[in-house]
Amino acid sequence: MKKKVIIVGDGGHAKILIDILLETKQYKILGVTSKQNNKKEFCGLPVLGDDSVLYSYYEKGMKNIALGIGGFKDNKLRTAIFNKFHSKGFNIINAIHPKAVIAKSVLLNKGITVFAGAILNSEVKIGNNVIIATGATIDHESSIGDNCLISAGVTIGANVKVGKGTLCALGSKLISGINIGHMVLVAAGAVVVNDINANTSVFGIPAKEKIK
Repeated sequence: MKKKVIIVGDGGHAKILIDILLETKQYKILGVTSKQNNKKEFCGLPVLGDDSVLYSYYEKGMKNIALGIGGFKDNKLRTAIFNKFHSKGFNIINAIHPKAVIAKSVLLNKGITVFAGAILNSEVKIGNNVIIATGATIDHESSIGDNCLISAGVTIGANVKVGKGTLCALGSKLISGINIGHMVLVAAGAVVVNDINANTSVFGIPAKEKIK
């Protein structure tokens, strides 16, 4: 029997999330939430109301939700929503596309979305509320902290540590063995060859820090 789930949000990321869940064939999507009061349907699914409607479903025992909230500049909105509903006891599910390649030894926490074509190699660790987008690769024994956004085409080498809330933008590359601090922005196309301090932004080849 398929598990029931409600999707939070009705933007572009929610469309991808719906496709992933349909591909897995593990979930029955009851509907989505939206801030648009007059919206009745999204991607062929009913709009159930705004996020507050989730509490009435929770009282009926329906605790599974999936986060249809993305971000290309940061993951702050998604993080706030994750923290809000996780603290209330909702089960925020992982959405893993069947065409992602994930080693058996990979550790996945809660609220993770992995797009098609992503590759996670041996003993990779992924924290809560992480997005790993199309074609991103993470090599063996690397760790990604909570609330990170790993964009499409990102390459992360082996034994890399990425701190909480960090955004690796499109096509950026992190060489093996480096440490990336919390709340770092790695710009699109940047190649990181050294450790990066927390709360900084890095650009270019090789990537250089700019204070936020």
